[in-house]
Amino acid sequence: MFGTSSAALTHKSVEWYTPAWLFHALDITFDLDPASPHDMETSVPAKTKYTIFDNGLSKPWFGRVWMNPPYGPDTGQWVKRMAAHGNGIALVFSRTDTSWCQDAMNSATAILFVAGRIQFIPGRENQHKKARCGAGTVLFAWGEECAAALERISDRGVFIRTNRL
Repeated sequence: MFGTSSAALTHKSVEWYTPAWLFHALDITFDLDPASPHDMETSVPAKTKYTIFDNGLSKPWFGRVWMNPPYGPDTGQWVKRMAAHGNGIALVFSRTDTSWCQDAMNSATAILFVAGRIQFIPGRENQHKKARCGAGTVLFAWGEECAAALERISDRGVFIRTNRL
């Protein structure tokens, strides 16, 4: 999606940023955020961040990855890339009817269906819009350390440990 979307062409943000409380609760750091916002600094504890101008979907991924992708028709590509990478946490809409969500549920080490709706942080271009998510959220974890991070916040929804590593 990065580099080819209308957002990239017009330099507008289509992203809603993850609130800091989630990272404090997860208590884990990441090596890479491949879908980091370009218009503001976020609380994502990642050493390397790719923005829309870097085309994070096509760049190399390494280490433990945090992924809150731009939502839209390319979400499935991001989730499939994360599943193939196999080390990280993805935050996406809970679209259990989609093939990408089914694939993630079948490959993740742990899953957390978050109770209620997350209040996301709007980008600069989205300041006038409602920040509350329009659908439920699910967190997928691949790898033992990421699964343990989800388990630390298991009281915030329905937690499933799949034991897939």
